[in-house]
Amino acid sequence: MTLLAAFALAALASPAATQDEAGLRAADAAHHAAARANDGAALAAMTHPNFRLFAPEGYIGDRQRLIARFNSAETGYVRFERVADSVTVTGNVGVIMGRETVERRDRKPIARRFTNVWIWSGDRWQWLARHAHEVKE
Repeated sequence: MTLLAAFALAALASPAATQDEAGLRAADAAHHAAARANDGAALAAMTHPNFRLFAPEGYIGDRQRLIARFNSAETGYVRFERVADSVTVTGNVGVIMGRETVERRDRKPIARRFTNVWIWSGDRWQWLARHAHEVKE
């Protein structure tokens, strides 16, 4: 397990995790850090077993496919910036919507809009779903 994965597990499973906007923002920040670091183990630790993804490339993926991509370094971000434009918590569901810029090795930067859906399960937020699509700058 990588150091980042251990940190993400500790942060998400700690008693300090809260079922409110601050806790959701902390979980999403841990996700962002794991994705930037291309850390499949950390992403696996915070991703719900029923996770679904609508990827910018047009496919629908699941948790297994997502983690495999990060473990293979297929994603390989050299830049990943994110701004949350909307954060909402309703009961045990959290939704973060915003914009991000990603750049992979040997490619131009790509601007995207995204929605991350989180579910409070037990004592932590788990990443349940994501939709992302490219936008013209």
